[in-house]
Amino acid sequence: MSTENTAHELALDHMTVRFGGLTALDDVSLRVPSGRIVGVIGPNGAGKTTLFNVICGFVTPAAGEITLDGRAWRPRPHQLNRLGIARTLQGVGQFGGLTVLENVQVGARGHRSTGERAGREEKSRERKGREKRGREKQSEMDALEALERCGVADYAHRLPGALPYAIRKRVELARALASRPRILMLDEPAGGLDPEEIRWLAELIKGAGTTVLLVEHHMDLVMSVCDEILVLDFGKPIALGTPAEISADDKVTEAYLGAAA
Repeated sequence: MSTENTAHELALDHMTVRFGGLTALDDVSLRVPSGRIVGVIGPNGAGKTTLFNVICGFVTPAAGEITLDGRAWRPRPHQLNRLGIARTLQGVGQFGGLTVLENVQVGARGHRSTGERAGREEKSRERKGREKRGREKQSEMDALEALERCGVADYAHRLPGALPYAIRKRVELARALASRPRILMLDEPAGGLDPEEIRWLAELIKGAGTTVLLVEHHMDLVMSVCDEILVLDFGKPIALGTPAEISADDKVTEAYLGAAA
């Protein structure tokens, strides 16, 4: 599928990552057009999470370039929220000592508290206090809205450690959505979910209203929500296309779909 005339929010060009003698990504290129859902699939060890870690700045590539909004970009983990990029983890990474609401506020607060200007230091202490209370109130509203959207608002004042795994996965999604990201990176969001939960997740992803980059093993989910799919095998890109094109590709069947059957 051609995307030459589509604005690319995020693009990776000829990305190569090596860990000692192991090549985790081998000349991988990917375009993530604005507003589209792009999937990355492949067997275990194919390099999917490494690709995410490169985008998030946790792994430095040996070669290649990343561009964001058409400009060369060197990612830094602490900059992601400010740039409107949110990522979920394969498991659940909530803070055990905070309530569900407070955990989700971490994402909302990070979004709302960016863009501070040095000149604000000259403002009165009283005004700063009002601004801080306003930001806190807004982050709480954003967090509650995200929890409602993910169907777990009733758990807002519970501690996450005592909740079922599927609920905690929804909380993880809510925390990412609370930041109102323009690029949402989902790393195995269906892991541990039952078929009904996965159907709910598919509807959430399709209705997210944002650009989505999805790494996932559940092929039914990938095929039902993605506009385009990149297939990796031992770090090498072996196919890129629509769900229909990927399903009909013999290399994909041999490397991934056939192995999973």
